[in-house]
Amino acid sequence: MNSRTKISTDNSPGAVTDLICAPATAAGARSAIAVIRASGSGKQPGAIFTALGNSFTTRTGKTAADLSPREAHYGIFRDGDEVIDDVILIKFTGSASFTGEDSFEINCHGNPLIIRRILALLYARTFRAAEPGEFTRRAYLNGKLGLDAAQAVAEIIEAKSALSLKAAQRLSQGHFRREMLQLRSQLMNLLADLNAELDFIDEDISFATRETKLKILANTEAAALRLESEAARFDRLKGGVHIAIVGAPNAGKSSLMNRFLGHDRSIVSDIAGTTRDYIEAEIEISGVNIRLFDTAGLRENAGDAIEQLGIERTHELISRAHICLLLIDGSEPRHSESLAPGFAPAAARLTVVNKSDVLHPSWNSIAAEENTPIFLSARTGEGMPALLAAMVAQVQLQLVGIGR
Repeated sequence: MNSRTKISTDNSPGAVTDLICAPATAAGARSAIAVIRASGSGKQPGAIFTALGNSFTTRTGKTAADLSPREAHYGIFRDGDEVIDDVILIKFTGSASFTGEDSFEINCHGNPLIIRRILALLYARTFRAAEPGEFTRRAYLNGKLGLDAAQAVAEIIEAKSALSLKAAQRLSQGHFRREMLQLRSQLMNLLADLNAELDFIDEDISFATRETKLKILANTEAAALRLESEAARFDRLKGGVHIAIVGAPNAGKSSLMNRFLGHDRSIVSDIAGTTRDYIEAEIEISGVNIRLFDTAGLRENAGDAIEQLGIERTHELISRAHICLLLIDGSEPRHSESLAPGFAPAAARLTVVNKSDVLHPSWNSIAAEENTPIFLSARTGEGMPALLAAMVAQVQLQLVGIGR
């Protein structure tokens, strides 16, 4: 922070803060509209609008200090006699703003040259560049947002799937905080009842029975465990479900990765050991962010030290994956150990027999057996709907089963 920075935790009207500004839309991008936000309070009400001076004027000659709040005002933003852009300005006063301070938003054309000119003029008029997250921090310090809602702002922006966005929105609306406060209230009431019973143990006063108290504790514990499970589920949604594609060399792992993505991301080759390190990509399945990992082929006799290192990293990744897709080369004869559960016992495992378009006859009899694997061709796409359906079921189990 510079020498003018003075962020106050005083929530009273007139608390002194310096004036900050920053683009609210993506920096450096050209678009039809860009938004620049500014906030800050001084010793005098409306100090931020006075600082803006006559840089903004409406067609009737009014400045920002003369305008009514929470209305869109069209005007010209200028540097002296030079017009920078025609803009729309919206002003907010005190507690009616996002930050709890006087603030305004400038809607200008989304040319980076215009944005830089407006910001440079604001800097010259005692504003400074806002630090990352400072608008939200001020909203929290001024009592406009709870801690969970402040956190949810970043979660909403960073959400990578429909479900994680929905969870972040629930967090911003205070669902988690309200339930936590309700549990606290129940425990505080129970504690008060116990203290009163101890203080008036010799008096003829009726208190809750032991069974009632135990029931309250049991219900509170169950609710707390449910909230813990929801918090863990939110972390899983935010970070994504990790799915590792594992198997022997030439099983078709890279081809399957490319099939998921719809374009060539992994190198496909008939030469064993082509993939030396895992390759990561993200997709969305049923509203859930999925992090896919194409791993080095697993075999006992690695070709060289680099391939061996890749195999070691594959084993490490398997130990951390939530779900493993065990890919088997269906063009090769079926062996007794083909479906052996030797991969990632801690993770959910889906067994997939690839190359169904050139399937070896020894696999034909497996359809009548239990635990039938999923047959597909990563080259043609045959069998992909069945694999996606099985993955959706496993992902749902991963999310629902957390914390139980």
